[in-house]
Amino acid sequence: MEQNTINYGSYTSFREMMDELSENLNQLKIYCGDLGLDNTAKSISDTVEKNAKERFEVAIVGEFKRGKSTLINALLGQEVLPADVLPATATLNRVTYSSEPYVMVEFKNGESERVDIEHLADYVTKLSYESEKMAETVKEATVYYDTDFCKNHVDIIDTPGLNDDEQMTNVTLSILPEIDAAVFVISANSPFSQFEKEFLEKKMLTSDLGRIIFAVNCFGTFSKEDEDRIVDTIEKRICSYVMEKAKKVMGENSKEFDVYKRKIGKPKVIGVYAKKALMAKENNDAAMLEESNFPKFESVLETMLTQERGAISLQILANKIISSGSEVINAIVLRENALMMENDEFMEKYQLAIDEIEDIRTKKREEFVRINDAANRVFEKLQPILDDYWVQIEETAMQVIDDYQMSADDLKREKMKIVYERLTDKIKENIENKAQLICEQIQNDINVGLSDEATRLQTFEDEFFASINRIQEMFRVNTRSARNSGAVDSVIGSVIGSVGIGGLFIGFREAGIKGALLGGLTGLTAWVATSFVLVSAVAGGMFLSPAGLCIMAIAGLAGTFTGKFSVDKFLVQERIDKFKNNFKTQVKKQFHEMKINSDFTETVRRQVYNSFSSLKERIEEETEVILKDTQKTLDSLNEQKAKKKEFSDNEKMRLQNIAEYTGSLLAETYNLHKSFADAMMDEE
Repeated sequence: MEQNTINYGSYTSFREMMDELSENLNQLKIYCGDLGLDNTAKSISDTVEKNAKERFEVAIVGEFKRGKSTLINALLGQEVLPADVLPATATLNRVTYSSEPYVMVEFKNGESERVDIEHLADYVTKLSYESEKMAETVKEATVYYDTDFCKNHVDIIDTPGLNDDEQMTNVTLSILPEIDAAVFVISANSPFSQFEKEFLEKKMLTSDLGRIIFAVNCFGTFSKEDEDRIVDTIEKRICSYVMEKAKKVMGENSKEFDVYKRKIGKPKVIGVYAKKALMAKENNDAAMLEESNFPKFESVLETMLTQERGAISLQILANKIISSGSEVINAIVLRENALMMENDEFMEKYQLAIDEIEDIRTKKREEFVRINDAANRVFEKLQPILDDYWVQIEETAMQVIDDYQMSADDLKREKMKIVYERLTDKIKENIENKAQLICEQIQNDINVGLSDEATRLQTFEDEFFASINRIQEMFRVNTRSARNSGAVDSVIGSVIGSVGIGGLFIGFREAGIKGALLGGLTGLTAWVATSFVLVSAVAGGMFLSPAGLCIMAIAGLAGTFTGKFSVDKFLVQERIDKFKNNFKTQVKKQFHEMKINSDFTETVRRQVYNSFSSLKERIEEETEVILKDTQKTLDSLNEQKAKKKEFSDNEKMRLQNIAEYTGSLLAETYNLHKSFADAMMDEE
């Protein structure tokens, strides 16, 4: 497979490549079974099964009445989801492929119900009092529908308006870290409301920008010049908001921020007219569809999913082919050479190989101690932040109270409840933002620590593959002087020459595919990005739950201020100060209770050690697949040597055929792997 012929930029070509790689892995699984490589075979099965279930997930988000449901219907090519001039979507709605249309409604109480698609609006909208009450009981509705778009293994998630309802806004925010791409719908008529600005500045994680498309809806109602100006303005504002957030999270002078600036690129901002696109598709009007600019939007989304997100999935499969194919080749070489040895020589080498395996495991245990030490260092580095956490939260709240503008009119009895509510909401909003910023800073420090440790572990990786290579070398024989010529020796030589990486295990490493024990170059990137709990989960339950400040006991303050108030400015200010001081006392009391009930330091401690434990688990899993199968092969050969078994001609031919196929597959997959790595380097 030549590098310049590799194409996975469309749904069809991407899926074809996924299927081809999976088919190759299944063939290697059969060979592993024939050779007794049971652990490798199981590892292949796990990878293939996970891949078969994998679907791209695209969430459509934005404020209510930006045309989200209409845009989804335009993607699907027909009106599947309910859309209305009033805020319609009240639940999470997933659209997935099925030849038979129906809806599966999952309720918050754990029950589910299958309903006809014609009745979807009765369960998920606010279009009537009855449907709104029903929607309050629904967790998620999955719409199964026969659409070409979802045939591409893509699920669409329709979300409620971000500022339509606070609870549903939090539900929408909670799913964003879990999806492959998001389409943020903005109105061209009023781009960047205050809520949209605050979402980008405060709610969106700095790592999210690369997987968001900003769809500016209702294009076609402006001149081309105005449309270009709108897109340019939105691009600049997004960059400004995101870069300011990144400075706060990473530190303006940090190396992480320098890398972030280089990689961030331009936001993906595309003007569309979703309603016109839907009409065009329903009427097969190609000219109208082109006018809607929707084909460009669909193309950018397709590329994002296949070439950017999908490349990681393809890389994982390619890595598995290279590592599993290498084990197949090495098992054949080991088997052939061992059976050509004299028994005494074999037993000597056998014991040395077993000792080498145990030595590898000893080194691995030593590395795990070092990983624990790295986790300790990260947590110690975070300790000042954790010690200061509640101080910063309290200071933020106190500053809100101090800055809150009040007048004599606000001190009237009938206005007090409104003042309490507004001030409480303002405190809640500000401490949520402060908490998220601190949590993102903490997560960034954990990410840096993990990345540094993964880089350090490349030395152990080098030693690991060198040890495996030494085991292979122990059993190498001079085939010219051996009693039996090697059945696959020439095949192995030609494979190594064509791939150009010498001794496939050690060559795999030397070819520049670093991080093999964590999934290779892109695998390492994906692992570091996804192997720990997300920031929102760290903050969750602290301020985002109903048990937070929103249930502050303001009723106890109601009787504090009674009687008539003087209009004298000094007396008014004195009463305002007294009110604020009393409010501060109540807020501090609430924080004290929250601090007792929610041990933030312990939450972060678990976060740190779970993250580094995941690193150890991945290394343990990947190394033991190789070590266990290597030892099993040696034990099997030991048994065969005891029985004085030698190769039959049929066995030689069978192994030669396996080696030829596997060698060719390795050479082809290595080129594919290199193209992925080159593409990712180009993106950076």
